[in-house]
Amino acid sequence: MNLRATFEHRSGRVIAVLRVVLAFVFLVALAFEPVAAGESVHDGLVLISSYLLFSLVLVAIAWRSWWLDHRLARPVLVADVAIFLGAVFVTEAYDADFTSPFLALFALAVLSSTLRWGSAVAARTGVIVSLLFIALGFVLAGADIPIEVYRFSRRAFYMVALLLVLVWFGIDRRGAQVPPLVLPRESTDPDMLGDAALAYALRLTGAAHGALAWSDSEEPWTEVHELRTDGSVAHWRAGPEELGAGGEWNARPCLFDQGSGVALVHVGEGRVRGERLIGPIPLASRVGITEGLALPLACSSREGLIVLGGIEGPGPDFLALGLAIAREIETTTQRLTAARLERESAVIRARSAIARDLHDSVAQSLAGACFRLEALRRNIANGALAAPAEEIAAVRDALRGEQAQVRGLIDTLRDPSGLLAHRPLAADLDRALTEAAAHWHVAASFAIDAPIEAAAGLSHELRQLLREAVANAARHGNASRIDARLGRTGGGLELVVEDDGSGFDEASGKTPPWSIGERVAALGGRLDVVTGSGGTRLSIFLPLSSGPEQTS
Repeated sequence: MNLRATFEHRSGRVIAVLRVVLAFVFLVALAFEPVAAGESVHDGLVLISSYLLFSLVLVAIAWRSWWLDHRLARPVLVADVAIFLGAVFVTEAYDADFTSPFLALFALAVLSSTLRWGSAVAARTGVIVSLLFIALGFVLAGADIPIEVYRFSRRAFYMVALLLVLVWFGIDRRGAQVPPLVLPRESTDPDMLGDAALAYALRLTGAAHGALAWSDSEEPWTEVHELRTDGSVAHWRAGPEELGAGGEWNARPCLFDQGSGVALVHVGEGRVRGERLIGPIPLASRVGITEGLALPLACSSREGLIVLGGIEGPGPDFLALGLAIAREIETTTQRLTAARLERESAVIRARSAIARDLHDSVAQSLAGACFRLEALRRNIANGALAAPAEEIAAVRDALRGEQAQVRGLIDTLRDPSGLLAHRPLAADLDRALTEAAAHWHVAASFAIDAPIEAAAGLSHELRQLLREAVANAARHGNASRIDARLGRTGGGLELVVEDDGSGFDEASGKTPPWSIGERVAALGGRLDVVTGSGGTRLSIFLPLSSGPEQTS
């Protein structure tokens, strides 16, 4: 393990080592400090030497037991403050201006409080120590122990200024920062995220062994991903009772030791609390992790738990790191879920659009061909049509037109970029109406208020609406004439289609044009229908986007 890995996310080790360094430096400085004749620094040497030995013991504890290091944190803080006040007492009595460790020890006490318990505890610690320092000054003065008032006051001012700076940086301290979770190309589905997320957590924490369990709220089982110490990956599915909850702490990140039955639990706002384990962690027990980090996950409709073992020198800082890791995994999962839902929604929209196009083109064309062929058959059988060749040719030409229409739909599906090109609506709709009217053997006319160009996609939708309107009028309303008009109104286009058919109502069993209504709704438009025995009038309004559609 390199130097960075030895101390990164391990503030307990950093505090312990700094304490040793400070104690050693001040011991050496005090030993070589010149003092006036008749004075001795023996008391200071004894005090700082004892503190150095005490600090070495704390280093060993910080390296070997994160639980004991956490439990001793408050008593050690009291000891640091006591040494601070004792150093003031044994060094203020003689001219040891730069030897006194008061400022560095004060900073150590405030910083350790910030790292372990947050800025609020650090502020209280700094205020109490400052007041004790000032009170001790008055005690020394009252005991006729010679002190330099100016130097003492200057130190008190430095302490207050340093306290403000340290508390401010403690308040402004950012949480643990982690890099984004980058997924391999094949892991774009949330169900494939497990291995990538687990490898990500192991890499950032330095863990050698880990497992991730996903539990979907709609499924009775739990999907488990395990990355073992030998680098192998295992997947399996656990039953409903196999990996049950282990207790209330299970909903919070924790650093656990199942052998000792203890855990450090993150309780919010950067605070950590030591607790006894209510019971074993089933997932950790199943994969053989007795000591490590547990990180709960909550991602949309599923919940999960990551357990990481084999971490070298874990400590309370790993809870903040684990929270950041869990948030990144949750964010990535939610992003992938949203992308999957968007893809599914796009597929549904595409299916609906294809179904509408097939209904308004192929289905209606075949129905129209059957309609005309049946009429042709009856006329031939009744002897009313001696030369059917012309009628057969008309049906053939109509089917060829529909064949071209279907080919156009296929080309659009293969290359939808053509839908962005602009086309004149008058020519497109006039041609579509003429073909549809010929196919259904009805008279038709088309009018437009002014020349309009629009994207080919909108032109396609308008043609399909017009074709379906003609088919409905001829097939269900027995219309013989259809008139269509297109114009601009209210920031959009209005297509009006009128026929002279029999209309529809509930009593006749005929239904309103649902296919037209569905297509108009998908385009964000509005459909108004007026029908009666004298015919039907469809008024279709489609909004124009802020794109390049324009009147020419």
